[in-house]
Amino acid sequence: MQGVKAALFFDLHSHMLCGVDDGAPDREEMIAMLETAYADGVRAVCLTPHFSPYHFGDTAESSEQAFAELSAYAENAHPDMKLFLGHELGFYHGCEEALSSGRCRTLAGSRYLLVDFPRDVDFFEIQHALDRLSRSGYRPVLAHAECYFALHRKLSWLEEFAEGGGIIQLDADSACGANGTAVRKQFIRLIKRRLAHVVSSDAHNMTTRPPLISRCMPILNKYCDEEYIAFLVWQNAYDIVQDLPI
Repeated sequence: MQGVKAALFFDLHSHMLCGVDDGAPDREEMIAMLETAYADGVRAVCLTPHFSPYHFGDTAESSEQAFAELSAYAENAHPDMKLFLGHELGFYHGCEEALSSGRCRTLAGSRYLLVDFPRDVDFFEIQHALDRLSRSGYRPVLAHAECYFALHRKLSWLEEFAEGGGIIQLDADSACGANGTAVRKQFIRLIKRRLAHVVSSDAHNMTTRPPLISRCMPILNKYCDEEYIAFLVWQNAYDIVQDLPI
């Protein structure tokens, strides 16, 4: 897969798996989401259902079962589509036990861990949580980093976070204004400064949050060179699931 052109996408953050969280509600929508992603140019997906016991319960077993079902379908329908399994950790105090036991999965078994917070989270809570996970040996991937208003005036901290090995992931639909004007501006600010590492769909369904990474390409083409785009939509995600340095 290495060296694939930017016309193809690696979706590192997706909620396609059915019956697990607030993503696809049933098998029909799960398959429709995979087909839509494939038609959009996605050739690799890391399925990342929420791991947030206070909201969705323990999704370790349900996500494994749905992943097996989707993998079986993809193997027959699209042999060139590669699927990986992880979790999106909704950070909570005590999550280390779920991580050490393997119930909360890192991205494809790597050191990289996708981490989520409430959109209105306080800056110091983000800082403390990510520092704590880093000290435990994980490489945090900050999910939809452009969406946290507490970070909109913290570009220097985001630079420090990235320089220290943290990964900044952006949602494709933020480039289109789906999450508001301020979030769109932050998306552009981060890619112009080359602070972002990965752009993903964060898809949840076929209506309001479909699996379409291509929707951000006009913005990427406007502000980024071809090499950086390739890292954003493919190469860095590939390196993450292979547990390679970014």
